[in-house]
Amino acid sequence: MSLPSILISLIVVLYVVTVADTTASCRTTDGQYDVTVNYRGQNRQETPKSTVIAFYAFMSKSLRSPGVGRRLVFDVIKANQGGAYNSHTGVFTCPKNGTYVFVWVVRLDPAYHSFELMVNNSVYGSTYLYNRDTDGSNSGTVVADVSKGDSVYVRMHSTYKGVGVIRSNEHGRTAFSGWLLN
Repeated sequence: MSLPSILISLIVVLYVVTVADTTASCRTTDGQYDVTVNYRGQNRQETPKSTVIAFYAFMSKSLRSPGVGRRLVFDVIKANQGGAYNSHTGVFTCPKNGTYVFVWVVRLDPAYHSFELMVNNSVYGSTYLYNRDTDGSNSGTVVADVSKGDSVYVRMHSTYKGVGVIRSNEHGRTAFSGWLLN
């Protein structure tokens, strides 16, 4: 490489560094950055990340012989991305249309109960556990297409009257969770 070529390259580099101060030129009025990303030769504005919708909550105390059709309230929220789970009612209100995954886990000490996952007024899943002399857990998983505004919750079976204690403590939590899959 010749000396004139090296000098021209150096001048170009210095010019680019001096003129293209990205820290100052890309900052918006709210202190964020306006970023343009090159996608295989095409300049397009970067789209923001999709909003995460996910929740996980558990019951803070045990519940003795809840009634038929009673909604379970999972009052301790550990995650509530999107803010759609209500720890006072036990209801997840879908913030947008999509395919969601819902999981519920119930711990029983000796007891027998049946549980239902509800979307609005429809049963989407059910579980049953009979624990005669011991402590145990059961769980259910449902993948459901739901619409914005739909209510999703876990309740005691609508016609089956169970017996015994639903446990939730540091040794095993009765919990409800869900997230937007797509």
